[in-house]
Amino acid sequence: MFNRSEIHKGMKVRGNDGHTIGRIVEMTDKELIVEKGVFRHHDFAVAIEDVREVIHGEVVLNHGRDSLFAAPREVPPIHQ
Repeated sequence: MFNRSEIHKGMKVRGNDGHTIGRIVEMTDKELIVEKGVFRHHDFAVAIEDVREVIHGEVVLNHGRDSLFAAPREVPPIHQ
């Protein structure tokens, strides 16, 4: 379990497989906007319901990065 107040911008997001997916760059009531990529940034929306836990200052999702990016909801970059 986690408390939504534990989640904030800048946190690292990992899949349930342990792989890093990206960092939170924005939050809405229902979604986390996660930045993926070092050189070519892409932002993806992740539903709050997809969060399994917050542990050691990182958000862990219910699925791995492969399932996330199989059908991602890409959003326009929030920052440049």
